[in-house]
Amino acid sequence: MKPIIFSGPAPAMSWLACAIVLIAGDFSAAAEVAPPAPALTLQEFCRKVLAYYPRLKEQAATVELAVANKLQAQAGYLPRLQAQAGATYGDDPVYVFGSRLRQRAFTQEDFDLDRLNRPNALMNFDVGLRGEVPLFNAFQTISRVRQARHMVEAAKHDEEFMRMEAVLLASDSYLHALAVEMILDKAEATCRLAEIDIKQAESLKEKGVVLGADYYSARVMCGGLRNSRNNFAAQRQSMHALLNILMGEDPFKPLRLAGALGKEPVPEPGLQEWLSRAGRMRPDLKAIDQALRASEENLSGARSSAWPVISAFGDVSADARDFQTGGGNFTVGLRASVDIFDPGYSSRVSQAQLALKKMKLARCTVADSIARDITSEHARLESLSSNVPVLREMSADSDRAVEMALPLYREGRKSIADLIEMRQGNVMTYQGYYSALAGLKNASVRLMFLSGQLDEAQAASALGEGQSP
Repeated sequence: MKPIIFSGPAPAMSWLACAIVLIAGDFSAAAEVAPPAPALTLQEFCRKVLAYYPRLKEQAATVELAVANKLQAQAGYLPRLQAQAGATYGDDPVYVFGSRLRQRAFTQEDFDLDRLNRPNALMNFDVGLRGEVPLFNAFQTISRVRQARHMVEAAKHDEEFMRMEAVLLASDSYLHALAVEMILDKAEATCRLAEIDIKQAESLKEKGVVLGADYYSARVMCGGLRNSRNNFAAQRQSMHALLNILMGEDPFKPLRLAGALGKEPVPEPGLQEWLSRAGRMRPDLKAIDQALRASEENLSGARSSAWPVISAFGDVSADARDFQTGGGNFTVGLRASVDIFDPGYSSRVSQAQLALKKMKLARCTVADSIARDITSEHARLESLSSNVPVLREMSADSDRAVEMALPLYREGRKSIADLIEMRQGNVMTYQGYYSALAGLKNASVRLMFLSGQLDEAQAASALGEGQSP
């Protein structure tokens, strides 16, 4: 019997596969008898996965970082104020002349040529405040603020996409676990009936009513049923451990799933509608669009960097030689500067243009990938929608075949090997049916993910939770 395999988003399913490999071994240490666990619905499971999912927390930190970057960019609008203090001692003629003037200590004797040329050393203590207000900085602050604002929105859309990815991962795992449990229940019930049949056949063989060849052939097929049952039991243990890991809990914690695969889902929209929804609602596309706008602002800022920069400034200072006498001074003014020749200007503009071009191509790549994924998943959905009713009828026919074979076996018109072979085929038919039914619901959930609509409620709705029977 082949295990059930669902596909999922590459970044999430990689560590999902690792987790399955790590926990797929012997679970005998966790086989102690425990009280029944509370029933776990898909919606509740999704909520617990979202509360724990490490990559979602990582993306939340990225959003906070983007907000911090925006606040830093907005700080460019604010004035800068600096406090300064110093102590200087020296006999440099220019220093001494200027310091005595600032200290309001200049006298008539200080004009003596000998004192001007060879002044005595002087101590000067100075304190002051310096402020600068940007009036126009070639639109650089505006450009940085707009870029940061777009990157905040992009980070929020990425967080929304990561949330959808977590819901998809949870749905995939939960549906897989449900399918395995249903197949295991069928295999266990069939094994019990087959073992009863084998015991009866053994008694009849000893009486010569059943041929030995038929009896041992039936035992071989019964062993195959037991092997299949054991494989399904191991898969169930692995899936329960995996569900616990996704919730951040002990892998060996008892689990009881409350959901059921139920009936086939209602007909889904057509391919064109799925593609249209993806174009409107995919969070990752919205994130790329915001990043595109940020790149456009970056290009605008690079082009305007050749404009002049104008700022207002002011200085207030006090100078003294002994902290008791001295003088105060102030200076205010405007300052403007412009690069007459900036060798880096053309490269800055070229880099911004190429970054914008790369971002546009990346968006096209993502859009094409989404369209391919939706087309492939929609084809899978249509195929499963056609196959599930056929498999359901096959399962019902298989049940009837076993029921009809029982009286024939008792009448001696069918051998024990024929009966066990039918039971084995019955399990295989139900395995195909349950796998296809789970795959059909999984395809529906994946299409909601690929079109940007998936959340906990949508995933639960695909399973039939919260709906009247």
